[in-house]
Amino acid sequence: MEEIIVIRATDPDGSVFKAVMDALSGKRAEVVDVAEQSASVLRIGDLEIYCNQHRAFMAGREVVLNHGEYAMLYCMASSPGRVFSKAQLYEAAWGEEYLSGTNSVENTIWRLRRKLEPDPRNPIYIKTVIGAGYKIEIPNNSDRQRR
Repeated sequence: MEEIIVIRATDPDGSVFKAVMDALSGKRAEVVDVAEQSASVLRIGDLEIYCNQHRAFMAGREVVLNHGEYAMLYCMASSPGRVFSKAQLYEAAWGEEYLSGTNSVENTIWRLRRKLEPDPRNPIYIKTVIGAGYKIEIPNNSDRQRR
């Protein structure tokens, strides 16, 4: 008699899948479908973003973010080093087309820096790229020691 086992589990790091496949080693087993897994936690230096819960922590301390702040932070943190234009960040936060002359992105970035950076005027995480937009950088150890 053949058995069919269906497993549906949240497995952000793939450890459950690997354990099941190890247990089936030597057995006739076939993987029919594996859903693309997304990282449930983004870590950049001391910054941790829990994607499924829409929560952020800096050095172990929870940082309370509004919807726009979280959306912009998540957008940038998903691709560290990539420069995002104001229009891209506005779209990520509010799902609308960016209106030139609006200060919403700059204000949101300033609030994020005040909440996340040890010195908001000299940021080590959220960098301005003049004429292009903003990006998140992975700080090196000497930057993090400024905290």
